[in-house]
Amino acid sequence: MDENTIAEIVRMVFEKAKKEHASHSRFALSKHVSDHSDLSSKTLERAYDRYVNQKRKHGIPQAESVELFCKYLGFESYSDFVRRNPTGIPKNGKPQKNKRNVNREGWKKLIVIISIASGLIIMISDFQKWYANSKNRLEYLECMTWADSLYVTISCDRSPLSEYGTQVKPLDPLELKNMRKVKVNAAYQFFSDEGKPLIWYYRNEEDEHEFFTSPGLHPVNGETLRKITPYIIQKYVPFHTNNRNSFAQ
Repeated sequence: MDENTIAEIVRMVFEKAKKEHASHSRFALSKHVSDHSDLSSKTLERAYDRYVNQKRKHGIPQAESVELFCKYLGFESYSDFVRRNPTGIPKNGKPQKNKRNVNREGWKKLIVIISIASGLIIMISDFQKWYANSKNRLEYLECMTWADSLYVTISCDRSPLSEYGTQVKPLDPLELKNMRKVKVNAAYQFFSDEGKPLIWYYRNEEDEHEFFTSPGLHPVNGETLRKITPYIIQKYVPFHTNNRNSFAQ
């Protein structure tokens, strides 16, 4: 072991101790390092006298002690200290990183960043394609028309009348979902638990009643639908339908 290197290691040990301990006396610093390592206070005091106070009355520390000095500084061993500091003693007593390892870590980080950026670019590109296709589909089917008993989506370029013979109108999501023409009988639920109507009706030119599941205008002629009442149910709703299972036993 090179004594100049040992001298610097010892000085670094006590510089580190000064940052960790309030008292900077020889005894206090030696006691502090001893409490945080496997070194004895006497060994530390002798090393302090030789390399800090420059008193040569004590000999060079044993190799085992030098190894423990290095471990206190954060190195694995004396050889690790020399290997990681080939150009000299590190500043502030901190271990120097191996340049090869630093470069390797830098390349790893760069590869990760490039991979993430590439993934984001692909995701954005796919989203733009999906959005464009979805927008085209919505533009193509942004109207609706009445088809016998419910509304269906249809292209707006089919106006003014669809193949069902009904008007093509702008898409109304709520009306598309809720408006249905239904057949009812006396067993049908006409009101909610709170007593609100669930059915609306229209009396056509043939004096027949048509029943719908949503308020608003008649899908074909645009007349206002009326809400169901107990009187209409009693007078115009049949007791059963033509379904065999609807007859009372």
